[in-house]
Amino acid sequence: MAEATPDELEHTRMTLGGHLEELRRRITRSLVALVLALLAAWAYREEVLTRVMWPWKSSVERINADLVERSEALLVADPTKQREEYFASADPSDRRLRRPVEERLSAFGVGDSFFVSFHVSFYVALFLAGPYVLFELWQFIAAGLYRHEKRLVYLYFPFSVVLFFAGIAFAFFLIVPSGLYFLSTTLPVELVQPQLGIEKYFEFLSRMCLAIGAVFQLPILMVFFASIGLVEPKSYGRWRKHFIVVALLVAAIITPSPDAITQLLTTAPMLMLYEIGILLSRWRGKPRRLPDGGGA
Repeated sequence: MAEATPDELEHTRMTLGGHLEELRRRITRSLVALVLALLAAWAYREEVLTRVMWPWKSSVERINADLVERSEALLVADPTKQREEYFASADPSDRRLRRPVEERLSAFGVGDSFFVSFHVSFYVALFLAGPYVLFELWQFIAAGLYRHEKRLVYLYFPFSVVLFFAGIAFAFFLIVPSGLYFLSTTLPVELVQPQLGIEKYFEFLSRMCLAIGAVFQLPILMVFFASIGLVEPKSYGRWRKHFIVVALLVAAIITPSPDAITQLLTTAPMLMLYEIGILLSRWRGKPRRLPDGGGA
């Protein structure tokens, strides 16, 4: 059996101090990337704010559309009612609501505008610098791997970035608008007018987008661990029932909305990603190969 060369094994040996120094370098580089992205986002904070408000505006349009339908139904059911009670004019073609839900978010404190501007810039910086931070994370993991395993990091990293952005897009365009809609209509809008604070909105938005972006890393991690032989692909199948429970718990934690639809929109992708991870792991999985050609 051929012996591994000293150089082949040398890079996998690292003291605790070496690991800490490597971690320090990775964290420093990640922070520099975040600061640069933060400065860029702050310079365009108004434009960014307009675009980031899309989930709330989408949910408000849906709420107001429901109000129009209910108001029309009430007028049909009781012809004695005046149209002006619900709509801006007596013209039957005018469907502008008399008291629509406002698209503008509310600032409840003197410093809300400043702090929200900073928070928006910070969240956008996380979005922009996220791929690089992920790359540094992968690099730190790769520092303790064999050469052939380290090559897998560079193979899987682009897919990791794509999945990260796919998760954010999924949350931004689907989960967050649905969650805002159901949270705002738990009680009838005629009884309780939705009025969302800008600080709470961005806290909810950033939490959901980053959490779902992280969840979308699941299949790439599963394949990676199977590729280096750390986990046998068949083990994922045995853990399926346990993962369903975990997925439900994670969905309950990251989604404050208690409605079944939002929970389903959060849980279903995790289960699908897990199944995709199982299939890909069976294709890529193999026993861990040490540099001397032996197995783990």
